Amino acid sequence: MASRAEDHLQCPTCLESFKDPVMLPCSHNFCRACVQQWWEQKGDQTCPVCRTEFSSMDLPLNLALKNMCEVFSQASVESDDICSLHKEKLKLFCVDHQELVCLICRDAKIHAGHKFCPLIEVHEDHKDKLQGGLQDAKKILQDYIETRDNCNEQATYIKVQREQVENKIKMDFEELRRFLRAEEKARLSAVREEEEEKSRMMKEKIQALSRDMAALSDEIRSTEEQLTSDPVSFMKNFQTTMTKIQKLPDKPKLLSRALLDEVKHVGNLKFSVWERMKEMVSYSPVILDPNTAAPVLILSEHLTSVCLREGQHRPKNPERFQLWNRVLGSALVSGTTMWDVEVGDNRQWKLGLAWGDSCLPHSMKAWCIAFRDDKYRKFGEPFGSWNPPVKLQKIRVHVDMNERSVSFSESHTNTELCKTKPSNWPLLSDNMKMFPYFYTTDTIPLQIIPLACRVTTQSQ
Repeated sequence: MASRAEDHLQCPTCLESFKDPVMLPCSHNFCRACVQQWWEQKGDQTCPVCRTEFSSMDLPLNLALKNMCEVFSQASVESDDICSLHKEKLKLFCVDHQELVCLICRDAKIHAGHKFCPLIEVHEDHKDKLQGGLQDAKKILQDYIETRDNCNEQATYIKVQREQVENKIKMDFEELRRFLRAEEKARLSAVREEEEEKSRMMKEKIQALSRDMAALSDEIRSTEEQLTSDPVSFMKNFQTTMTKIQKLPDKPKLLSRALLDEVKHVGNLKFSVWERMKEMVSYSPVILDPNTAAPVLILSEHLTSVCLREGQHRPKNPERFQLWNRVLGSALVSGTTMWDVEVGDNRQWKLGLAWGDSCLPHSMKAWCIAFRDDKYRKFGEPFGSWNPPVKLQKIRVHVDMNERSVSFSESHTNTELCKTKPSNWPLLSDNMKMFPYFYTTDTIPLQIIPLACRVTTQSQ
């Protein structure tokens, strides 16, 4: 029986890297680097096995053992594509057993009646399947990247919002400075606490996305390496790799309501202290929500008017209208709500009531009146099909949730316009709510008219 190289080389792990084998005068064999390292550590020239000392550092190359090392290493590499039963090349793939076989295996009883394919054909077919799964994984990864980038954008915008809210709060409190120092401090603290909380939530979301992206990237990288492996290794690992690449995570979702609640901090700020500052207070029955405003719309400082002005930047949060020039007011709760809107010379607008899920703004329904090209319409009818009795300048929207009705009037002339009692009045819930609805493509603002406040006290 022929001896193997590892039986002669005292450091057999060096076989894999083809270290130069040398024979010491005592007939023990080592790779040259190992012997020299041993001598450097011990400070003398001795055999690592028998401790025989040598006077010469000249170590002749053992050519015979070097050839044996190469043969042994080559044999270990090539053994992977050899049938373990018949020592023949693995050239076929058994479709029934889903395994590689040799020509002798094909004729064996265990594979009787089975269908076989050439290795190269099934390799290409499975490679195409895995490539398809890989493309799906890359698409999901791209979704993660886009979602993470959007989260980063929102995280940055939260700080911008905080600055804007602080400025608005400070301007209002400047008028009330003598009386409201304590109130101002509390409001600013609330803004910062919300910023901290929502920034923390967004940071956790980004970190979670980054972890999922890293795991998915590792899986993609591993799959890509598998695609470049030799056919045998590829087929042996195909099922495991295919199972992993098919278990893709769901498309990542943005956090809803992740931005600062500007309405809570800024809306009706002066009215909240009306008992102490009666003469200076005005009250707006509706506050526009900037987190729903289309990017082309600009809101006034106190969120009570809207007009077209391109150029400002807003993130793609779920509550925002992206396709149309729309913005919602703060959600209606119950009972009766009424608000007046000054349309003035605005040449294109819609006003009314919208209902639906605020996180799905483009699926919302609306009951409204509209004006365009000097023509009016109501409740979705064609433009020009409705002619109000007066030119509309100041429109009052009246919503009665008990009666389930929406009515419009011209408050400047106190003229009734139209009324509807929709049969599809929604059942309100945490997700299904009603909102004041505004639309414009004009630079002339739609202005919500504030209400004058009168405060009376009564003695007990």
